[in-house]
Amino acid sequence: MRIALLSLLVIFLLLLSSCSSPLLDERFYDNNLDNWQVIEDPDTVEIPANWRVEKDGWLHQRSNIWGKRGDFLGRWYGTFIVAGDTDWTDYRLAVTAKPEDDDGFGVVVRFKDESHFYRLFFLDDTLSGGPLMRLDKREGADYTELWSDKKGYDRGKEIFIEVEATGDIIRAFKDGKLLCEVRDQSYKQGKIGLFCYSQSHQLFDNVRVTSK
Repeated sequence: MRIALLSLLVIFLLLLSSCSSPLLDERFYDNNLDNWQVIEDPDTVEIPANWRVEKDGWLHQRSNIWGKRGDFLGRWYGTFIVAGDTDWTDYRLAVTAKPEDDDGFGVVVRFKDESHFYRLFFLDDTLSGGPLMRLDKREGADYTELWSDKKGYDRGKEIFIEVEATGDIIRAFKDGKLLCEVRDQSYKQGKIGLFCYSQSHQLFDNVRVTSK
């Protein structure tokens, strides 16, 4: 009986680990970003983007890059840094972010290419449309809002962000609290990424992706 119970326990643990196997676990121990691709939106100014790992072990983005056209049309163009595999389907992205400016930053999931993905976006500056939290979908040059809330963030404070994409359901969390749950069937797979809009100093750390 004891052997049977132990066998069941082992099977359960194996199944549990397989359900949450890590696809990506990036702690930024050094300045090697070979597995990451930096992207700049078209028609941006104050380029180039400046993504780098610094001595504190955080990934910093220090360019104030922003889009000279379309920023007040719901686009908020800027810079991305993406990683992973375009074949990734159902997964959870978790990352710690620390804004040292009051403009825009966020994460992207199911990144197919530069014009097709989902973005969870945080913006505090009132001159740029904040305060705002927003989940949107990019199709070509434009974004479609899927959810939003008129709330900003505290500059200099760490934020724990999670986005879960399972089937056609996308859930977003901030500091462990559910922000939204939406359904959209546009993109079923893709990479993950980090994003900055006119954010002259933004930090990210502990990027982790687990399969669902």
